[in-house]
Amino acid sequence: KQLLEPLSGNILEVGSGTGINFKLYPKDCSVIASEPSEHMLKYAEERLKMDPVEAEIELVLAGVGSDELEKRVPEGGFDAIVCTLVLCTIPEPEKAVTSFKKWLKPDGKLIILEHVHAKTSRRKLVHNVLNPAWKHFAEGCHLNRDTAQMLRDSGFTAEWEKDFVKVMPFHVSVMKLKP
Repeated sequence: KQLLEPLSGNILEVGSGTGINFKLYPKDCSVIASEPSEHMLKYAEERLKMDPVEAEIELVLAGVGSDELEKRVPEGGFDAIVCTLVLCTIPEPEKAVTSFKKWLKPDGKLIILEHVHAKTSRRKLVHNVLNPAWKHFAEGCHLNRDTAQMLRDSGFTAEWEKDFVKVMPFHVSVMKLKP
């Protein structure tokens, strides 16, 4: 909530899932909510019918890298890109991040909430061992991605960030492109 309420302008939500974030966007947001799963998009459509939202939300059945999303997403057109629990699932997250850099305005923000690879060696080992089965049963989700580091290596810097553990380790941040 505290990450999305301050946003305004043109927003791209990548992997919007069931639309759980829609009610958190303020009225001065125009959101393109992209979701590659038809099943999840149906839940998002139902949520929009049932729950009042203030922002303008456009649902798009498309994932990062798809022609459909490329057609709708203008270069340098977004004030913010929101990813909540999605970079773990994108098959080639580095390519997605390259697209994010292209789609964000120069002062645009990347809002991230992701579960990430454990910090301790014992938990890292557990994540690495479980990852093949986890990917199979959790629709491609990877337990062992160091998303925050991948974003830093790709040219982003954190304006604000926090790591926490709730059964799994999570990373939340507001990032911008390095000047």
